[in-house]
This record gives sequence, C-alpha cells and structure tokens, in this order.
Amino acid sequence: MEIHTVISERWTAAPGTLLNSYQLMAYPDTVTGAGIHAEQQYLVRRYQTALLPQPTGIMVAQFMAREEMEPTLIRWMHRIISLQQSFRVSMAGFGALSSKQIYLRVQEQEPFQELATALQVIDQYVRSYDCPPVKRYTHPYLPLTGKVADHVFGELEAEYATRKTDLSFEVKELLLVRYNHEQEKGRQINVFHLQPA
Repeated sequence: MEIHTVISERWTAAPGTLLNSYQLMAYPDTVTGAGIHAEQQYLVRRYQTALLPQPTGIMVAQFMAREEMEPTLIRWMHRIISLQQSFRVSMAGFGALSSKQIYLRVQEQEPFQELATALQVIDQYVRSYDCPPVKRYTHPYLPLTGKVADHVFGELEAEYATRKTDLSFEVKELLLVRYNHEQEKGRQINVFHLQPA
C-alpha cells in the first residue's frame, strides 16, 4: 500500500549514513474517511485550497532509523502496541496551525499519551544508534488541509473557528509507514493490532 503525506524528511545520522523516515499512524475507517473527504471537497469548492493527499490520519509517532534496524523496531513495537487497548477517537471541532493548516481536533488525548509513554523504549533504541529522538504526539490532531495560501487562510480560519463536526472512529490498529531517501511516497511496512476494548 502506498501512502502519501505532506510530512516527509530525509536525514543523515553519521556522515554518509542515510536514514529512512518512519511514521506510526492511526487511520480513520471508511465511513469517517468519507466524511473527511467530503469536508475536503467543500474546501476545494469554497476556497480553492490545498488538500492533503488521501488517506489522511493521526500521527502517533515519527522517527528516523536505518533500514537494518527495522526487524528489531517492528518486534518491539508489536510487543508494546499489542498490550494497548483499542479506543474510540472523537473529533468535535476544528483548529488552525501556525503552518497555515486546518485540522480536526481529537478529543481523547489519554490513549495517545499512554502510547507515547510506552514508546519510550523505541526512542532509547534509535538514540543508541545515533539517530534523532522519536517525536511522540501526545496532543494528536487529524490534518484536514495542506498549507493554505496566506490570502485565504484568515477567512478559512474564521469560518472553521465556529464549525463543529461529530466524526469518530475506533482505533483498532496502527500502521507503520516508511519513507526512504529515494522516494516521496510512503510504503506501509507493518500493521500493529491493539487489544479489543
């Protein structure tokens, strides 16, 4: 499965050492994804603004590592994530980022904070190989747009400040997506299942 995103980085650790970028993602189900897509289509019609390529999801963690570290990372992440219970994510409103993006607010922060704490061992592992620290998202959000043009952003921000939504979905699995130094498209390399609630 190829996954597109606006967040893609290329880093090096030691001189001459290329690192892949990894993202641990929670994607909405089909029904919620359709609701998000409908909102994005409204934005295109109303504002002629940038969209995130589909599918868009909630980033749980992002890190850099060498490809040979993958088997160990996947084993450890499987152990960590399989101990976590599945949970429902509700989005009740919208927000704006300083990067001039509109996003859906995630109400339930606690499950993501628990995941961030549990992923501490992954941070220690990648650092032990001179890779950058893991970015763990304790206040997650679901991006609705890419960067919006300055001349449109103020109007869009004002409209979405009062808009509400009632989208929600069950997080039953997390996907690990890899971006390497040769391509911009992400490739799903593993699915981690959470325990049934």
